[in-house]
Amino acid sequence: MVVELGSIIGALVSGLVIGSIYALVALGLAIIWGVMNVINFAQADFMALGAFIGFLLLDSLGIDPLISLILIFGIVFSIGVLTQRVAIEPILKAPVLSQITTTFAILLIIRYGLEVFMGPYTRVVEVPYRDLFIRFGSVSVSVPQLISLAVSLIVAFLLYLFMSRTFLGAALKATAQDMLAAQLHGINIKYMYRLAFGLGVGISAIGGVLLSLFYPIYPEMGAFFGMIAFISVVLGGFGSIFGAYLGGIIIGLIETISALFISPSLKTLAAFVVFILILIFRPKGMFGR
Repeated sequence: MVVELGSIIGALVSGLVIGSIYALVALGLAIIWGVMNVINFAQADFMALGAFIGFLLLDSLGIDPLISLILIFGIVFSIGVLTQRVAIEPILKAPVLSQITTTFAILLIIRYGLEVFMGPYTRVVEVPYRDLFIRFGSVSVSVPQLISLAVSLIVAFLLYLFMSRTFLGAALKATAQDMLAAQLHGINIKYMYRLAFGLGVGISAIGGVLLSLFYPIYPEMGAFFGMIAFISVVLGGFGSIFGAYLGGIIIGLIETISALFISPSLKTLAAFVVFILILIFRPKGMFGR
């Protein structure tokens, strides 16, 4: 099979775009997992929640999702903090099965709550630039996709600055590395847990808003993206927050490039195969400690 250069470049761009969305959901999941040692099965459903909040703000008030992005992050961040205090905090020392069932219950509340209030319908976020394209030689890329990729990279960079240049970021890293030692140094662990959960689901909500610019949204969209987020975190490496981000990018690239050579319906299968092969040779993931 001969594949044209333009098709390869187009696949690379598309892979980077969808991978950047996977990466944001995985990034949020990795923060919660790394700091709290809790697997949040509802992670991608907070992404769907962010997408629908953006849709409602556009539909009712005419506010562009990109303009309301910080507001949506703040709303979902606050919901995440409340969720952590009410539902997660009481079961932090409970058996792992209790933690799993609790976050799965949160998943169901969000997913089917959206179906009750919004209906089980697919929606399209109609922004003026949705159908605009920029041509690079023989490759055309949609403006919303380029914007999504740029914002995703900016979010990752801002998180890096937060984690490396601020006291709160250093406190989060200390909590993730050794909770007892952090507590002995005067760090409020409960506050760090709330911050981690709010930050993690807020970043996922940003991913949902960006995705809605070029991808239809529906209440159960978290099912697929949640699965990809878990794979991205494991692929990037246990304990590596930014490894999870790179893991999401890699999954996106594998999907789009493999679709050039095999049936597009099998592209996710190709990502799973590569994922398994990497874990065979790198059981802790690519950047795991």
